[in-house]
Order: sequence, then C-alpha cells, then structure tokens
Amino acid sequence: MRPWTEDVARLTNRELTIRIYPGGELGKGPKAQYKRAVDGIADVTFGLQGYTSTLFPRTLLVELPGLAPDAMAATQMLWGAIDQIRTEYDRTHVLALWTNDRAVLMTRDKPVRTLDDLKGMKIRTPSKLQGEIIKALGATPVAMPVTRMYNALKTGVVDGLMVASSVIKSFKIGEVARYYTVGPFAHTAFFLVMNKGSYGKLTPDQRQIIDETTGRALSLKAAKVYEEAGAAALQHEADSGRGEIIRLPADEEQRWRAALQGVRDNTVKALEAKAIPAPAILSAMEAAGK
Repeated sequence: MRPWTEDVARLTNRELTIRIYPGGELGKGPKAQYKRAVDGIADVTFGLQGYTSTLFPRTLLVELPGLAPDAMAATQMLWGAIDQIRTEYDRTHVLALWTNDRAVLMTRDKPVRTLDDLKGMKIRTPSKLQGEIIKALGATPVAMPVTRMYNALKTGVVDGLMVASSVIKSFKIGEVARYYTVGPFAHTAFFLVMNKGSYGKLTPDQRQIIDETTGRALSLKAAKVYEEAGAAALQHEADSGRGEIIRLPADEEQRWRAALQGVRDNTVKALEAKAIPAPAILSAMEAAGK
C-alpha cells in the first residue's frame, strides 16, 4: 500500500496524499472494512471478501480449490470476470482486487501427511467457502480473522490453520507452527476499495491518476508480492530447520482432489439456486487464467 500512496503523492505534486491508519485505528474488527468504505469512515479500505461472504458470492468463486496455479493467475481470473462480479462493489469504487498465494495447512503438534490424518482436527478458515473445503477433507472449520491465528494455534483452540504461507513472517506463525502441508487448496481474495463520495470529490486530473495507478496493474503487483513472500517464508522455515514442508505424493494428492470435487459442484448449484450464473462466471475466470 505504501508504494502506491507514494506514487499518488508524487504524480499529483502532493496535491493529493493518502495517509495509512494501520492496526484498526479507524475502527476495530477487519470484518467491517468494506462497510467503512461504504459509510465514508475511511476514504479507502483494504480487506477480505471472505469475512463477509454473503456480500461477495460471485467474487469468492475464485477461492474454489485448485482453480488457479498461483496468485497472479487467480488475480487475472478476477479481472477476467470483472463484468460479472462488479455489481458486488456497486456501493464503492474498486481500486484493486487480487488474491494471495495458495493456502497451506499449518499445524503445531500433528503432521498431516494423508487425508486420514485430518479426521477430527479443528482448522482455522478465513471464509465460508474455505470452510467447506475443510469439511470436505474431514476436519472441522473454525472461522476467525488472521489476527487471532497465532494465539489460537499456540493455545490449542485450533489444531491447524488453513492460510497462505505469506502470513508466516508477518504474523510470526513460524513461532507456533511446525508442519506445513502443501496441497490442492485455495487462494484468498482481497479488495482495495474507495468511498464513492471521496472519489467523486477528486478533480478530473486526480481521478485520472488514481485510475492509472490502480486496477488490474496494481492488483497483479499485490498478487506478486504475496506469492513471493509466501515462497520465501516456506523456504526460510525449511532452511532454518524450524519447520517441515510436507508435499503430498501424486497418488495422495489425487485423493484430496477427489474429496474436494464436491465443493465445486455444490457451490455452483447453491449459487444457481439463487439465480447467480456461477458456470458463466467460472468460465470467464478460467479463460482469463490460461
């Protein structure tokens, strides 16, 4: 975020500046981030669609397991389907939509090497859809924001975390996790949105600079940052000897993929029942991700 704010200040000769308020300074609780932009509590907010899943059913199709190979491809999928999902952001002005690196299963006391190892475990999930992934694998999903994960794993509130490896360093997860199972999991979607009134008050030149520095290009930058951070964090845990990276053999990974096929089928059916054209949205996403 900070490099983007610096670009905006430089390109407008500091006529337009953006101040970052980290750590909930404009209101506690990450679930309310989108609403803060809608209500104008903040001019711009950053958050996860999965925290308020009912608002973003179209967008969250990108979180289906195994849909994209990496964050950049998943982000291209979002922008490839932007015409189909844009209605979910009608109350704000979209600046960026992207995903992080693919989720990894992180555990403290029990390594997960097979599908059977997951039975009965409590696993943190960032969204409803990823909760369905966890249930399909035989575990119990526990929804919580990223800020609670460290203590939850440390104290045994959960047995594991399903989260991208890019959080390992930023949230110090390496201090409490020991095993990292890499599997056919999902990416988590993110948004950067602006209050409509705030955007409308900008001069035409300022709006042009906001538009030119955001959109697909900024989204892909964000995706790349997460992807590289995740790969580096996993490598660090392996190189330091503090963590063990578990990669599923081909036959075992196929068992996991088979178990997860129903998640996609059920998600599509549920959305179609609500008159949401999930197959068309997925087709647009998959075409853009090739």
